Formats: sequence, C-alpha cells, structure tokens
Amino acid sequence: MRGLIAGVLALAMLAVGTGAAQAQGPVLENGKTKAVYDYTKAVKERVFIPQPGIDQDRNGADDWVTVDIIRPAEASATNKMPAIIDPSPYYTTLCRGAESQCMADWDGDGVNDRWPLFYDNYFVPRGYAYVLGQMNGTGMSVHGCPMHGGTGDIAGEKSIVDWLNGRVKAYKSTSLTSEEVTAAWHNGASSMIGKSYDGTLANGVAATGVEGLKTIVPISAISQWYTYSRNGGTVQSTNYPGAYLNNLVTFPGTAPTGHAGAVYNLPNRRAVCTPINQAEIDDDNQIDTGDGDRHGDINTFWDQRDYVKNAGKVKASVLIAHGFQDDNVRMDQVDVWWRALRANNVPTKLWLLRAGHEDPFESRRAEWVDTLHRWFDHWLYGVQNGIMSEKPVTVEEEKDVWKDYGSWPIDGTQDVDLYLRATDNPAAAGTLGGLAGGGAADSLTYLARNNSSENTLMNSPTGAQTNRRVFLSRPLTKDVRLSGTPLADVAAALDKTQGNVSVTIVDYGVLNANGTRQNFTQTSRSSEGVDLVAARSCWGVSSDGVTCQNANVGDPCTAPAREVEHACYQNISKPTTNVAQWRVSRGILDSSNRDTLWFANASAVKIGETNRFKFPTIPTEHIFKAGHQIGIVIGGSNTSFMGAAGGNDNVNVTLDTRTSKVTLPIQGGYAAAASAGLTDAETVAPTLGDVPADVLVGTTDASGAAVTYTLPTATDNEDPSPLVTCDPASGSKFQVGTTTVTCVAKDANGNASAPKTFKVVVRHDVPVDVPVGGSVPATLALTLGAAARFDPFVPGVEQDYTAETTATVVSTAGNAALSVSAPGHLANGAFTLAEPLRVEFSKAAWTAPVSNETVDVRFKQLIKRTDPLRTGTYAKTLTFTLSTTAP
Repeated sequence: MRGLIAGVLALAMLAVGTGAAQAQGPVLENGKTKAVYDYTKAVKERVFIPQPGIDQDRNGADDWVTVDIIRPAEASATNKMPAIIDPSPYYTTLCRGAESQCMADWDGDGVNDRWPLFYDNYFVPRGYAYVLGQMNGTGMSVHGCPMHGGTGDIAGEKSIVDWLNGRVKAYKSTSLTSEEVTAAWHNGASSMIGKSYDGTLANGVAATGVEGLKTIVPISAISQWYTYSRNGGTVQSTNYPGAYLNNLVTFPGTAPTGHAGAVYNLPNRRAVCTPINQAEIDDDNQIDTGDGDRHGDINTFWDQRDYVKNAGKVKASVLIAHGFQDDNVRMDQVDVWWRALRANNVPTKLWLLRAGHEDPFESRRAEWVDTLHRWFDHWLYGVQNGIMSEKPVTVEEEKDVWKDYGSWPIDGTQDVDLYLRATDNPAAAGTLGGLAGGGAADSLTYLARNNSSENTLMNSPTGAQTNRRVFLSRPLTKDVRLSGTPLADVAAALDKTQGNVSVTIVDYGVLNANGTRQNFTQTSRSSEGVDLVAARSCWGVSSDGVTCQNANVGDPCTAPAREVEHACYQNISKPTTNVAQWRVSRGILDSSNRDTLWFANASAVKIGETNRFKFPTIPTEHIFKAGHQIGIVIGGSNTSFMGAAGGNDNVNVTLDTRTSKVTLPIQGGYAAAASAGLTDAETVAPTLGDVPADVLVGTTDASGAAVTYTLPTATDNEDPSPLVTCDPASGSKFQVGTTTVTCVAKDANGNASAPKTFKVVVRHDVPVDVPVGGSVPATLALTLGAAARFDPFVPGVEQDYTAETTATVVSTAGNAALSVSAPGHLANGAFTLAEPLRVEFSKAAWTAPVSNETVDVRFKQLIKRTDPLRTGTYAKTLTFTLSTTAP
C-alpha cells in the first residue's frame, strides 16, 4: 500500500524548475506550489530578538531569543513569501527527527549549516522561508533560561511572529546598538509546526491570539502541561520540570551526539539555569508557584501553562497529528485541545496514528508531506485547493490501514455505561452490565497498593483479586470499536483518609479451553511503533545541488556527507508484537481530588464513607476483535502510568458493585455493545408502557389515510434504551375500516416484550354539495341623532365651543364615505358669526360592508374676544351624505 501511494505522488519533482529567478509569488502546478527557487542559493541569516521585561536567567538584563532563517534568494519586498516556523528548545541538545538532527555550524563561519527535518529542503524551493525559533535559554542563545513552557517561553516564540510582521525589532547581535534586521520579504502569513515541545510552543503561541500566525501544526504536542507529567492529583516523576526537562534542553557545553566537530561557541547554559530551575520550580516549599510535587495537584505554576483555557483567542487554523499509543505526550492532550478548538469554531484537521511519540513523517510519509504541502499552500498563500472541504479526521485503523471521518470521536460513537457487577463468588472476577443494580452482591473488597505495576494489575484476570478487581465482558461475538475518552465513576469507601484509585481498560485475547489466551497482533509500543531501515528516500533537495536534485518525492537516494544539508532520510518500518493482553486505556485519581484538582481545595475522605471517584482515562482508538474479552481493572496506583503517584499503601477498599461504572465511547452505542455480548447475558424481556388510545380519523380518500401516533415507551433491566416498534408504523397509510396496531419492545440482547395493541379506525367521508343562498339588497342608510346644540355663547370671551351628535351607518357596498355640506357660518337673522362652523367625524370611510356602526359627529365654533354677538339664536342646517363607488 505504501509503495502504491508513493508511486501516485511521485509526480512531485524536487528539482528546481526553469525561470526561478523571474518567479514573483507562488508558482502553481497541479494546484500546488511548484519548486522554482534554487535551494543552493538560499539566503541564511541569524537574528536576535530582545525580550523586554523578561529575565529568566535572573542576571538583571532582558533576555534575547535567537532565530535562524533560510529563504529563497528571490524573496524581497516585491516578492513576499510566508514563513514556516519550528519553535524548539532542542536544537543543540536532544536534536530533532528520527535521525536526531541538530543545528550545526560545520565550517565555523557563524552561519547555521544544518537545518533539522525536511521542511527547508522541501518548502524553500516552493517559495517559503523556514525559521528555527530557539526557545528562551536554548539553541544558539547565550541569554535566558527555559521555564517549562511558561509565559516567558511563549512570549519569546510569539516575538518571532511579531518581528516578521514588523511589530518588534531584531538585531544582528544581542545588542540594541547593533544593526537592525527587518523582514521586508515576509508576506504577513506565518505558520508554526513541530513535534513534542516544538508543537507545544506552537499551541502556546496560538493561544495568545497573535496576529499573522495563520496556522499551526502541533505534532504529539502538549496543550495542558499539568496532565503531561501529572494525572488526577498523582505525579509521574518528581522534579521533572526543573531538574529533568529544563536541564535536558539547555546546552551542556559540549556538542550534541553525532555533531562532534561542529562549532557552537556557546557557554554551558545548563550550569547557569539548573540552579534557577531548582530554586524556583523544584523547591517543594513553593507549593503554589513551583511544580507542586508535594501535593501533585494543579496550582498557579500549572495554571499558567494551560493553553486550553485560551482557546477562544486562537486565530490560527490547527492541523493536529498524534499517535494514540503515545505514552509520553498522551492522547488527553489532544482531546481537550481538539474539543476546545472546535467549540470556538477554529478550522481544524486531525491525524491519529497507530504509533507512539512519533511524527506522521515517520508513519505515512508521502501522504503527510502532500497534506502539509496543500495545508500550507491554502493557509499561507491562499491557494483554493479544496483541503478544507475534505473530511477533517484521518485515523490509522490498523497498521497502514487509514480511513477518513467527519468527526472525532468517530461518526456514530455513543457513550455506553458499563456497570461493575459482582458474581456469586466474591473471589472471582466480576462481570459488566448495562444498568445499575445488577449482580450478585452489593460490594467487593480489595487491598489497594501504591506500588502495583500495570502488568501486575492486568495479568491473570480471573486469578487472585486481592489487590485489584477485574470485571470481564463475555467473549465478544463481533468487533467492538472504542473511539474517544472513557470515563470512570467508581463508588467506594476507604479505610484510610487517602488512597489512589486507578482504572485500566484491557483487551484480553481469545480464551483457550486450558485457561491460556491466544496471542493477537498490535503495533508495538517499543521504539514508539516505528523502526528505521537502511534504505533511504528523497524528501527535498540538498545544499550540494546533487543529492535528490533530479528526483521525485520518495525516490531512493544515498546520504551525502553529514556536512551537506539534505533530505535523504532513512525509510521506516512498523514493528508489531504478538500479545495475549493489551492495555487500551488507563486513568488514576488521588481520593483527595475527588471534587477538584486545585491544590488548596483537596480534602481527605472520611474513613468508611462511600464517595464517588469520577475521572477520565486516556482517550484512544481501539478495536476489540470478536472472541476477545474487554476487561476493566480497578486498583490502587498504576506505577507504569504514574511512577511517583505515592499515596497510602495497603488501603482496604470496599467497592460498590451496584452503581460503580465505566463509560466507554463505542461506535454504535449500547446496541452495538450488547449485540456483541459485551454485557451480561440475560433473558428478561423489556416492559412495554401504555399504548395510545384507539384512534379515529376521517378521510375523503376511499383508499385510506396516513395516521400518526405516539410510540409507547419501554424500560429494561439491562438495555437503557430498548427499541419499541409498532406495526403498522406511525405515519403509515391505513385502509378504511379498523386496523389493529401491534407494539413490541425489544432489548439489545434480543428479548422481546409481550405485544400490546390498539385500534386505528379510518372513516370514509363522502361529501355532498347542497346549495344554500340568500340575497342582500343594495343598502346605504344614514341615521342622524338629535340635533346638536352649543352652550350659550358669551360675548367678549374667547372660547372654542363644541357640540356633538351621532350618525349610524349601514352599507352593503364595497366601500362607503361619509361627508357633510360646506358648514359656512351660523346665522341669527341678518347677523352671522365671524368664524366658520367646523365639523369632524370619528370615522368617515369604509372599505367593506358595515352595519349599524356609530360615528361620532363633533361641531366646533370659535368665538373670539372681539366678535360681535346679537341676542337670539344662531343656527344653520347641514346636509350629511353617505356615498359609495362600489354599490
């Protein structure tokens, strides 16, 4: 399969095309940027970025971050290009990639000659700059100290994006008086990529919301530092951040392995930084601002290194790659980050490898390089290549068998509660049920140890249960797929104020008649599931202009001398192992952290009191094969998981076997689990609830009518959601007459309830038209009320007098209008009032027939202070008219 795919992608040429010197902007071929820039002429430079207000080596001066860049010679202010940044603390210590490549100055000219990984060899000819961002106090830096991914470490890598976008300054040396260096060649779009700590820094920088960081590709990366070296209030190893990891990444004064002879000219930074790390991080007296080994809980130190809480600030798209067999940076780092990014509508893509702490380049090279190529083209050059229209999740189902999905956990996954049940033999392994309350006993006991290895917990599942409790499914009748994060909810009482509770989920092979188990094949956890082989292949061009120069991607090659920067890498194989049992997932909780992981709020349990211990186990992908058994092991500490978990030893635990459960995310949900025989066998039928009352409907359709009704509900002793079906189904077309509907409930184990029935009666209605009518004569009628009369007019006093009457309107017309003749002036014999009479209607128009509607008619007469008035009565006759234009 790999050879086939490599052949398909072999059309991608690594050699430089013609006309490179004239190229302006990206040159596309088959929808992807084409290699048109001469790698042998690429510009290499080193710049230093000051870190105002950050002094991690505590020398009273601001730190500096070192940055090395390689870019096409043609990159300029008129031919701008994006940057691919690999931020890392490992460039002069642990090195990068499967072949442990470090930065190296082979000829001592002060310019970097070794650019780890294939990114420069492949992407620089295609119009990208490649940037080695060295974390504070690491790499070629002579200032600063690492602080375990803290705010200063993140600020240093963020400053690279800020410099590329012109927001901060960089210099040719670590002096503010040295020559300033600008990035006029940059097009404003940057990415960050890297494995492990490198990808972790990318996550941290993206979580600042920095402008110009368009995408990140975190590979086997951390999103929450606490759960990297801690879990559930327990510790994996003591003094890890300061004494181990920070020590590991600082230059020790000698060249890294395999790089003897290279010129580094670096002081022993380890001697400077180790005492600082020990005093500020490892000191157990610093219970809030140090690593917290004394309590193992979340404190301010770890909270400052939680990038997930700032997922809402992320502006970059995110392509995550992770091995779900990674026991170094575990899958819980992916799960929380993926969910947070998706919740904040961040564009995402996910690759899950059947491997350990590895890069997809060491697992599925041709496809990964092609994916990266299209991803960077889209997000950094704006190429519309359709990559965001593809399914976002790619999972390695089995060794070298890959499948794409629309989501993760994969499509169709549902949480399934598996209740831990006792059998009638308290010394035997228990079983798994679908609902609470089952089993033969209320509780089981075991003696929790604080020094149990994983194999001790898993081995001989039907053997002694003294220091653990094993619960087994029946042998599966078909495959069961787990996808996502299992959740433990263990109810137990302890005989001490503290103890650790662990859960291990195990795949046990087929049980033979003699009690042994058959082996099955898994991708090995040794060497992270990847081995290098002698043969090599091309994944980019080289600095000598010869190696892989006229080759296709994946063509065989011979590595040149180490001083030649090249991408002729060893091919890989994937070792497998035959096992009778396989740990699928694991988790642990310090009982003091049953309510919170915050150190100040941890609390002892009350001896003998039952508490619920709820915690996740590590997310994963796994297929339990038919014939296998799923095992859930409850124990004390799992030292193969959290080696320094500590806690009390020899804790007597009373486990509630009525309500304790572990929830597994299973494709197909409970139905798939039960049909595969995961839960206890049982023959109890579901209880079907009340069916609807008889239904009566009428229809003019002689063939019948569609009738809907509400399905009855059902309960079951195992199946939380038994299936209820009725025949004929709701929404069916029922014939005229009486039809009996029969309803049955069936559980996932195949047990069916007694049927219940109700009737649907469809009445055929035959309509007969009978004309009925009557006529309305044309009518316009207007009736006026009593004559209106004003109060007596008072001479010499200005006043507006009013008088009222009513009009009653009857109209059969389509419209009607009420009007009055010109009011004129009131007269008293030969004398008339100076001011005119005014008439107002409360309504004067209708757009439809009206019957006996009353209209208020108001008369107004203004008498001014100087108006002459004659003794007697002033009056006038007015004519009111009701009219229509639509009789």
